Amino acid sequence: MTQTEDKEKKRTSVERYLLKHEIEKLEAKRSHNMSTSLISLYIPPGTRLSDINSQLRDEYGTATNIKDKNTGKAVQAAISSIMSRMKNLSSPGENGLVIFCGITQSNKVEYFLINPPEQIGIKLYLCDYVFHINHLKEMLESKKRYGLAIVARGGATIATIQGSRLNIIREEDSYVPGKHKMGGQSQARFQRLTEEAAQRWYTKVAGMMNEAYLEDNPVEAIIIGGPALSKAQYLENKELDYRLREKVIGIYDVGYTGIVGIRELLDRAQSKLTDFELVRERLLTQKFMENLGKDTGLATYGEKQVRDALERGAVEVVLVSEDVDRVNLVIKCEACDYQKVESVRTKEYSDFVKELSSKKCPKCNEDKVHIDEEKDLITELNELAESSGASLEVISTSHEDGATLYGAFGGVAAILRYKLYEGY
Repeated sequence: MTQTEDKEKKRTSVERYLLKHEIEKLEAKRSHNMSTSLISLYIPPGTRLSDINSQLRDEYGTATNIKDKNTGKAVQAAISSIMSRMKNLSSPGENGLVIFCGITQSNKVEYFLINPPEQIGIKLYLCDYVFHINHLKEMLESKKRYGLAIVARGGATIATIQGSRLNIIREEDSYVPGKHKMGGQSQARFQRLTEEAAQRWYTKVAGMMNEAYLEDNPVEAIIIGGPALSKAQYLENKELDYRLREKVIGIYDVGYTGIVGIRELLDRAQSKLTDFELVRERLLTQKFMENLGKDTGLATYGEKQVRDALERGAVEVVLVSEDVDRVNLVIKCEACDYQKVESVRTKEYSDFVKELSSKKCPKCNEDKVHIDEEKDLITELNELAESSGASLEVISTSHEDGATLYGAFGGVAAILRYKLYEGY
């Protein structure tokens, strides 16, 4: 296992979710007057912070030359905020640091410090009207990608698995004739033509795989599924690139093509795919539903029920759908004592922040309302889980089991250590 793969494996679903959530918040930020005054600072590991401070002092002096004085003062305010906080930092850490700072729509200096999940590969100081988060977004993508291919005489399905995403790249039916009841010479001739058609079909599939897995979606390894005879004949096809042939790590008997066949292949190849979030998530959701279906008393669902089970220390693992990410925001006004709590979905966070920046306080009519505090549901449940010795998994809705968890069970469920109620 490479160092990158090892770090990727250690990164929990909660850590991935929190980084994604933080990035979504940062994407919604804009400078208070749409000037280039928001600072994005990427510090690679091994960088001396004294060198960064020296650079920031130079940038502070340079800001006095900015033509728009308001922009210059905003940049200086951001730099001052960063430098004052950097006094508490001893080093960038093994992965480096990312700092975002500036006067946003809230009309106050906001500071964000992020410990990246992977090593920062660039050194960057940049002022703009938005924060530059593309380098962080790339870190959310799982680096490991495998190919999943179903090959049969009747058709083929080519897919990839990456993180929690299953991507069907191509599905195609063949027109290779099936069995027939002719006898004698006609049968021999028909069988020969059928085999020729099958070989042409396998050649076509080889071309499809060469294009998919070498050019469009390069993969580290490939798992092949299909009827026994079809797989064997296909893998002998000379048109299959030798580089792909060397990447085949598993061959399994699968009875279907299409998404049904891919799901069957995922089930059969679990031992080869345990590092993928998709496989771990499916196993957990299936375990929850199995306990629920057998009425063992070791499964519960619903936010209230799961909270209760956590408080009683009965939970082994909490399953939370990524689509239930709700953020509780404390809205305050700097000009008066107005305060209100709003509950917003993370996907709506950006629009909410934009609307809030143009709203006036309903009590004093000043434009000084801002987000004073925020905490999302998944963070709350994770803190409860950690305090009770349980774990929490954020489940994607990009696969069928995750979609079922959200659609049928409200997106909050738990597998229990022991029964909470008598009668089971």
